Amino acid sequence: MVQTAGLAMPVLPDALSGVKIFPIKAGTKDPATDHGWKDASNDPAQIAAWERQFPGCNWAVACGLSDLFVFDIDPAGIEAWQRLIASDTAIAAAMDAAFTVTTPKGGWHVYFRGQGPTTASRIADGIDTRGGMLVDGKLVSGGYVLLPGSHTVEGPGRVDGDYREEGGDILPFTDAIRAIVPERKKASVKGLEKNPDFDQPRNVQWAMDLLKSYVETGRVSKQGSGGNNTAFQVCASILDKAISPALCFDLLLEHWNDYCEPPWDDHELETLVRNAAAYGEDTEGGLKGFQSNDDAFSGIAAALKDWVPQDAPKKPERARGHVMPMHTYADSVGDPVWLIPGFLPAVGTGMMYGASGSYKSFLTADMAYCLAYGIPGQWGAPPVQNDVLFIMGEGPAATAKKRWPAWLEWQGITDRENHRLFVLDRVPAFTDSDGWNGIKADLAEQNAKPALIVIDTLSRLLVGFDENNSKDATMVVGFMEDMSRYYECFVLAIHHTGKDEKKGARGSSVFGANMDTALSTTKRQGGTELRVKKHKDADAGDEPHFFKVKEVASSIVLEKTDSLAEAPQAGKSRHDWATKEEVAAFLGEHGPQSTAMLVQLIAEANGLDPQTVRKKIVSNQDLQWLKRDSNTWGLPIVAEAVREFDL
Repeated sequence: MVQTAGLAMPVLPDALSGVKIFPIKAGTKDPATDHGWKDASNDPAQIAAWERQFPGCNWAVACGLSDLFVFDIDPAGIEAWQRLIASDTAIAAAMDAAFTVTTPKGGWHVYFRGQGPTTASRIADGIDTRGGMLVDGKLVSGGYVLLPGSHTVEGPGRVDGDYREEGGDILPFTDAIRAIVPERKKASVKGLEKNPDFDQPRNVQWAMDLLKSYVETGRVSKQGSGGNNTAFQVCASILDKAISPALCFDLLLEHWNDYCEPPWDDHELETLVRNAAAYGEDTEGGLKGFQSNDDAFSGIAAALKDWVPQDAPKKPERARGHVMPMHTYADSVGDPVWLIPGFLPAVGTGMMYGASGSYKSFLTADMAYCLAYGIPGQWGAPPVQNDVLFIMGEGPAATAKKRWPAWLEWQGITDRENHRLFVLDRVPAFTDSDGWNGIKADLAEQNAKPALIVIDTLSRLLVGFDENNSKDATMVVGFMEDMSRYYECFVLAIHHTGKDEKKGARGSSVFGANMDTALSTTKRQGGTELRVKKHKDADAGDEPHFFKVKEVASSIVLEKTDSLAEAPQAGKSRHDWATKEEVAAFLGEHGPQSTAMLVQLIAEANGLDPQTVRKKIVSNQDLQWLKRDSNTWGLPIVAEAVREFDL
């Protein structure tokens, strides 16, 4: 039997001696090496080196490199699988006799020997395949599966459990079994244009070289790892070489697609090319938000510099970073990756802060909706759907019943269910482990891995702690960073300014210092001004972006415009927090409140003694129109729509 290094039990029968394996990060299904299955080896010295470098890791077999084809059946696909094999007694017998592994989720890996394509849900929902095929003498589409004895912990796409061997033999992957996998669906590409002025020989060669380098450096789509976004960016970069959409499709199909995990069906790839052609924005340096020619080739050259052919002896990799010359680091570090180019990075933490009535929640929601519905909107977002979690601590009912429907009408979206937007109507405190574990479980049940998590508001995340205390602020930012690492996503908190808007976000300076991104909103006449105040890994620019209020249905949206006049500044006094405008803004933001809760909100926002606030609020006759009864404050019912204008 073959025994994989680091696992105490033998995991494969003698028939599989010589298979190529590689390490997986402990508790996960993610490769521990830079090139994943392409690094796989059956060299005992290399495996021992990996065992020392990655103690306690899981292990996977590279299916294509080991001449294996594996059916990967999730629990959701078991019923379809059983119906499928029951239709042919010979196939059913082969499946019963085949080497099988039970997965932590309760599904199966069923092994055969031979070549076959890596696919996702082509057979049926919940049934994937992992394999490899030789094209022009080169192995493409080589996926992997975790070996028996591996253990995963709860996380995105994972549950806590073990991979268990159930026995069986490695049987040949016969034509009869191969027929289970449908042929790739073909696309009709009649609508993709060819442009003789674009498709010049030099441009075509540039595009082919770029695709080759993408394959060599692993810039291919991988299911569960941002594959849609990667594919869109690759399509856009090829079009940016003055390549027509039709030829772009042909080049991707011939030189890139088979290396994706799994490869795109033709009609899916056609849709990606159409989207990239329709929504890519040309700039002097290439496609906005993506690599220009020089950037792409410099990054590729740096990556290829250290590339080692897979059959050559490899020097064991070091688990930590190491000191290097600046020019080496500059050549190897990647460009920023964006969810929304220039505004929201793909990974990290940030805040959108502004005064009450500066529409920060409306702008944040617009970004989130565009990502969840897969439309560029007014942000230039890549037109691919992303999982988004919006935790609505402020006005959830008004958002669901008024603001979201108004946004759909504004965007002309009629199929409101075609999205990946998930919501929760309360913000658990960052110390509420049960609440956050519940969120993780709910997302796993929905098969969702958020690319963006919005928390409205930061103060609700800090309930019971002091936002002015640097230790408390450090802890909550650390919590957001942990969430970002767990989901490999961007976590954005909505926050308020203090009494003096010019001083920026309310509370400790740790928020601005430790978060990766900071966006600010400022009231303008008829709308708001948005500025990018900070990006950790990119230039912020700080140029203003203006958005005007536009009434839609029973709510409003914020629509981009060229400029807006500054909002008039009312005279201030030491009791400016008690004016009817300020109190109305609080009620518009937080909804009807008891006297005690209104006093608490105003006192916390302005750092005041609650008794001072209560005395001033109760005695101010200008505020009586905001009292609904002896102990309830709120905007008049006839003016309830004004609440739509106050965030």
